[in-house]
Amino acid sequence: MIDYTIDNIIDTLADFIEPICGSVQQAQVNRVPMPKGEFCILTPLRFTRLSTTRDIKADTGNPSDSAMGYTEVRQADIQVDIYGDGAGDRAIALETVFTSGYGYDKIKSIDSRLAPLHSSAAIQAPMINAESQWQERYVVTLSLQAHITVSFPQDYFDKAEISNQQVDI
Repeated sequence: MIDYTIDNIIDTLADFIEPICGSVQQAQVNRVPMPKGEFCILTPLRFTRLSTTRDIKADTGNPSDSAMGYTEVRQADIQVDIYGDGAGDRAIALETVFTSGYGYDKIKSIDSRLAPLHSSAAIQAPMINAESQWQERYVVTLSLQAHITVSFPQDYFDKAEISNQQVDI
């Protein structure tokens, strides 16, 4: 139904971020303890509409697989929490590379439906972990442009057979 889901967007972004910031997990869904060492947690924040919805007709000539698609462009804001030693340096590296030509080309090569827009400034947001120890954490919000299409089955016809029949009045 949806051709590019939130999980797909997170996976694309994770493939881009992992070489820069360490292993990546999605927040709220994984239900596992936070890992040790250098890692990132990605949290989808909001998906703001940037365009009007356009119709895409997909008439295959076969009623069983013909469809109607509705596509739009959305701004996906994803919070990246960067943990572990050197989190500040890794956050600055991510912020810098994300808005560069390299970042654009790399993300588009992973999935052409996603493109970087802008990044917030990295902020320090240390936290107390389960062992009651301060843990180094930096937070960056990345904004991306996502092209999303929702499709539903749709019947089409391009021919009609018309016949005349005499009726008594």
